[in-house]
Amino acid sequence: MNITAESYGHATILNLKGEFVEDALAAVRKAVDHTLEGAGVVDVIFNLEEVPFLDSAAMEYLLDLQDRLAERLGQVKLVKVGESVATILEVTRLRSCFEVFADIPEAVKALQP
Repeated sequence: MNITAESYGHATILNLKGEFVEDALAAVRKAVDHTLEGAGVVDVIFNLEEVPFLDSAAMEYLLDLQDRLAERLGQVKLVKVGESVATILEVTRLRSCFEVFADIPEAVKALQP
């Protein structure tokens, strides 16, 4: 999995490329942990435009991260979710657990107080 990060104040966008599956979790965890070390970073936006699939381990990680960030008054947002990932979120009934946005500016704006 290829991961790049962009900083937007108290939010970081992680652009993921490849399948978001158990084998990729170590890299995602490392990127998130590195991001959260930054001063004032409390929100993480996952750009899933180039993620064709995510598995149960990835979903569990996102839910755990959401709980972890909530303790810091932060949030997890999903952006540019493709059709297959959207279907997975619907079938697993996890769609209602995450805010999903069409683009990054929209997600960043939703984080503004």
